[in-house]
Amino acid sequence: MEEMKKEDRRVRRTKKILTQALMQLMQEKQVKEITVRELTDLADMNRGTFYLYYRDVYDMLEKLEDSMFEALDSIAASHETDAAHQDTKPILLDLFGFIGENREIVRVLLSPQGDMKFLHRLYDVIRERWLTAFPDSGIKENEADQDYRFTFAIYGTAGLIRAWVNRGCTEPAVRMAELADTLIRRGSL
Repeated sequence: MEEMKKEDRRVRRTKKILTQALMQLMQEKQVKEITVRELTDLADMNRGTFYLYYRDVYDMLEKLEDSMFEALDSIAASHETDAAHQDTKPILLDLFGFIGENREIVRVLLSPQGDMKFLHRLYDVIRERWLTAFPDSGIKENEADQDYRFTFAIYGTAGLIRAWVNRGCTEPAVRMAELADTLIRRGSL
């Protein structure tokens, strides 16, 4: 049993080193320009080690994004009771806390060299969660106006996240959650 834990720890460490190398390379170039050889050389690993976990660089990026979305989904699920109270601040606090903990990955994924699918997927996930949690949102308007409001709130929050991450997450997560909540309530919802 103890040997299994050590192996799991080694696997996590290996994946973390590979992820750090990928993020470093993605700061310089787009994912389509990154080779497995280049990635493993930077991580000081054998290519065979890489292939134990991933098919190619795209598979690695997709699995990284999937794990990010699993964590975000878990955060959202833990706040489903907040929906009854229409309270967005607690989930925003957890969201900004998670972003702060993963700032380097998020910064790269939201950068020009990042994966635009990540931003679109983030939008879709947040929108779906919002519609599930707040089916009528107290908004009595046509579908197009509601769609514009969601788009403004979600992309505005994503822009706020991007700006915060690019500034090195110098402000506390609680400050950013309060700012996002205020902007969403006054500006769109």
